[in-house]
Amino acid sequence: MLIHYHKPNTTSTSTTTTTTTAATAQLSLSGVQLNLDPSSLPSGWSLCYSATYADTLISTVVATVLATCNKNKLLLGCRPVANTILTVAAMGNRADVLYNCSSTSTCTNVANGVGWYFSDSYSWGFVSGSDTVIRNTCDERTGDDAYRLCWHTLAVGGYRCGSALCSTASTWAKVIYHSN
Repeated sequence: MLIHYHKPNTTSTSTTTTTTTAATAQLSLSGVQLNLDPSSLPSGWSLCYSATYADTLISTVVATVLATCNKNKLLLGCRPVANTILTVAAMGNRADVLYNCSSTSTCTNVANGVGWYFSDSYSWGFVSGSDTVIRNTCDERTGDDAYRLCWHTLAVGGYRCGSALCSTASTWAKVIYHSN
C-alpha cells in the first residue's frame, strides 16, 4: 500500500490570491503530494504531457501543451526519468492551475491546498498551501523544498522538482495529467 504524504497547511504572509470554486470538491487529492504513484489516480486521469527538464517550455510550446492537456482538471508532477513514481505532484481545477501571475514575484493562487502560479512567458509551478514564493523567474524560495515544483516557461529548461534543482537535466521529467 502506497501512502501519500502531504504537508499540513501552515500560516504565512505573502501576496496571495485565493480562489474557491465549486468543482474543487470533485478533486480526489488535496494539497501537494509526495511520492505519488500515477497508477493510483482515479479512472479518467491520463498523461497528456511528458518531457525532460532539458526541454524548454517557451510560450508556443506551452500553447501546444495546453491544447493537448485540455480537460477541466490538471495534475502537474515531476520525477526522475527512470522512475514511475512522481517525486512531487499536485492537482487542481484548470482555472486555478493556470492562474496568470505574469511576472509578479510573490503571486500564488491558493486552491485545493496548493499555491499555484503560471505565466506562459515566465514560470509555472506550485507550493504547499499558502507557502510563499520568490519567482526570479522560477521560485527560488527555500523552506519546505520537497513541496515545491517550478518550470521555466521561457528559453530555459525546468528548474526544481521538490528538493532537486535540476534546471536542464535530461534525467528529470516534468509531466501533466488531465481529467474531466
